[in-house]
Amino acid sequence: MKELERAVVKAIRRLRNSGKLRGVRLSNSHNHNSGVDLASVSDEDLKKYIGKVSKTVYFHGVEPAKRSWHQINGLIRPMISAGIIELGKVLPYLPGLDKNNLYRVIGVKIGKDTTIAPRVQFDYFHPELIEIGDKCLVGDAAKFWTHDYGIDNFLMGPIKIGNHVKIGSESVIGPATTIGDNVQVNFGAFIYGKNIPDNAVVKGRERSRYER
Repeated sequence: MKELERAVVKAIRRLRNSGKLRGVRLSNSHNHNSGVDLASVSDEDLKKYIGKVSKTVYFHGVEPAKRSWHQINGLIRPMISAGIIELGKVLPYLPGLDKNNLYRVIGVKIGKDTTIAPRVQFDYFHPELIEIGDKCLVGDAAKFWTHDYGIDNFLMGPIKIGNHVKIGSESVIGPATTIGDNVQVNFGAFIYGKNIPDNAVVKGRERSRYER
């Protein structure tokens, strides 16, 4: 089972256990009426639907974020992840201490010889949906979000970054984003739900379009 599928199954289980499934639809679209009704769908049909999940999953009809964040994502694990991520923001690389191993503990997949600068923000809720390849450089205060909230919906999606990628300082990488090999993401770029091809340069701040 893929990481995204696991995250979806766990979220549904939490909603069911908290009695919050009524009125919630699971979908791969931002359309509020699409997908399946979690309160009435059969286990077999739900399993088939989840098996088709590839990039972005929406939970439509959830309660406001201030109440539903823990109903969907749990309480203890995000708090542990937050503590480790905040420690990693200020912890330097030291002889015999590779702070990438801290991030790996909470599920972030980080390749060989990749450097994570200070103040980098990984997603508290689903860090296990983040994958960074070999020999990458992630700049200061870059952010990786594998979830997002709307007024009455919650979405999650993986982030996959290839090898030899430079992520500029203060860039924001959103859910359902794939970045190919040998890509340069310039300072302050914003990438959300995009597929960036190999060898591209992503412009920063004012524009986040890419050029070969």
